[in-house]
Amino acid sequence: MVSLGQEKLKEPSMSLVLFEVRDNIALITMNNPDKRNMLTIELCKQIVDCVAQAEQDPEVKALIVTGNGRAFCAGGQLKDLTPNRETLETIYSGFLSIANCTLPTIAAVNGPAVGAGFNMAVGCDVRIVTEQARFEPRFCGLGLHPGGGNTWMLRQLANWNTAAGMLLFSQSLSGTEAVEKGLAWKSVAADQLLEEAFAFTANIRDLPKELLLRTKQTLRQAGGTNSHKEILDIETTEQIWSINQPYARDSIDAMIEKISSK
Repeated sequence: MVSLGQEKLKEPSMSLVLFEVRDNIALITMNNPDKRNMLTIELCKQIVDCVAQAEQDPEVKALIVTGNGRAFCAGGQLKDLTPNRETLETIYSGFLSIANCTLPTIAAVNGPAVGAGFNMAVGCDVRIVTEQARFEPRFCGLGLHPGGGNTWMLRQLANWNTAAGMLLFSQSLSGTEAVEKGLAWKSVAADQLLEEAFAFTANIRDLPKELLLRTKQTLRQAGGTNSHKEILDIETTEQIWSINQPYARDSIDAMIEKISSK
């Protein structure tokens, strides 16, 4: 693992974020374990830079985010929670850069994901967790309305019962419970978390990046209030595009040849 700035980015003032690219997959590690990877303004800025670098790298096909130490992310600093839109948007910038990332994203949740850290986890496309993981909204418990798009993100992932239990009744979920309720893909041993997260990307490392970006964009559109016909039209347009690409033509021809030889 290399610190943010080594080869890929300019050296930051502090290594609050670690960044590396391995097997066409970018890994972002929040690296402030003494503060439980709290989302300080500086840490958020570094995450934004990392995400931009990963998106701009033509070889990067997906992004994994995790935390160093016992916590995934303890959320924003309470002293930063002021009734000021600009300040709140700065705090949001870190997890929103991941939530809005054009690449497929995985949250490798190694410990508690609290408040804005919970937002970061649910903002990813897939979550792989450990038994030590814990999803803790904490908003209403602090007298705060959920922010950062949390209500929308959670409703995309969970049924009403789960979303209401977490946001209206301030219930938290363990890693195992998150899997049971469809909030996470699977729970793995703590010492295998990153290995499992990278293994999860094995099927897409050699795919054209543009195909992954377009598929994720369509998936996002399909999660809205579109009708089946609207999504059908979008999918057909994108499928025609993909059929015309060399990767698809080669793959289809290879499969035709394989079938013919049997």
